[in-house]
Amino acid sequence: MSDPDFYAVLGVSPDAEPQAIRAAYRRAARQHHPDRGGSAEKFHQVQSAWEVLGSPESRAEYDRGRRHPGSAASAETPVPAGEGAGFTYSRSAQPRGTRTRTSQRQARRSPSADKPVAYEPPLSSPEPLNLTLTSQKVHGGFPAKGLFGGRSQRRQQRTAELLEKHVLSALPAARLFNSVSLAPAANPGKGRRRSGKAAAVDHVLVCGPILLLVSALEVPGGTASWDGASLRTSGKSLPLPDLAASARQLRTSLTQQLQQEHGAAPAVETDWQHVLLAADGDLFHPVVEPQGAGRSGPVPLAAGRAIGHLVNVLAASERANLVERRLMAALRSRLAAPEDS
Repeated sequence: MSDPDFYAVLGVSPDAEPQAIRAAYRRAARQHHPDRGGSAEKFHQVQSAWEVLGSPESRAEYDRGRRHPGSAASAETPVPAGEGAGFTYSRSAQPRGTRTRTSQRQARRSPSADKPVAYEPPLSSPEPLNLTLTSQKVHGGFPAKGLFGGRSQRRQQRTAELLEKHVLSALPAARLFNSVSLAPAANPGKGRRRSGKAAAVDHVLVCGPILLLVSALEVPGGTASWDGASLRTSGKSLPLPDLAASARQLRTSLTQQLQQEHGAAPAVETDWQHVLLAADGDLFHPVVEPQGAGRSGPVPLAAGRAIGHLVNVLAASERANLVERRLMAALRSRLAAPEDS
């Protein structure tokens, strides 16, 4: 069965302004919400339409497919090389032999990444996460960290905005969770903030069965060296958090939590990436030169290149169109500031 016309689902014309599309989505979501007597199937169509038409990049891709049926991107089609397309191009060459966690995976986009979003459990079930939160793409904010925490918050917010703009727009089923505890909350409750002492990761991207942990670091120089443990730039040595260990801990504790809460846990894969943010705002700085032990392992990347890897990893999954609601609920229970979403 062919996919519905998303413009018709929202009741707008193909040349409608973004504000008109947003207003139409809100009306349709209220009208068809199951809590107000609507059907879960129709509400799902409305959500799918908004996930495509609500983003300028995904809307443009959808419009190209409507004008030229059969021309939509596939696993054999190179991703467009431009801003908003996952930054798969490179403006300046990365040193030869550079490896990343993500470059070791299959980079080909799975056909599932371009299919309509599927939900487990289906939207007809109100549990374990309500429909509004299920459809929400960004979850959690960044709590204040004392008098000198403003710089850290700005870095986290900058990274979250990049991930939302360039990763979530490329994958309708992708969700972003900010400031996530590696362990379940001791006393979970609505609106309760996690203790600042709990070990946490700044960002977790979820798409299908894949969790991608992301950490960001502001780098003053345009070039840097990497020895496998720390980054050196402008005469300074900058240590990076151990995301590999964090990924293992998060996967283990989420699996245990889901088994306790639901009697079973979906198979979850984890990966991670260090993202480097240049002080001058250039998304392709710094250029990192691996040295010594750093040549044999994954390398931190400038934001433009790192984002491309993140999109490629998430899109390569055979279930890249899946939104796992139980996993989302478990991650939300670990947010430092869920009310700041």
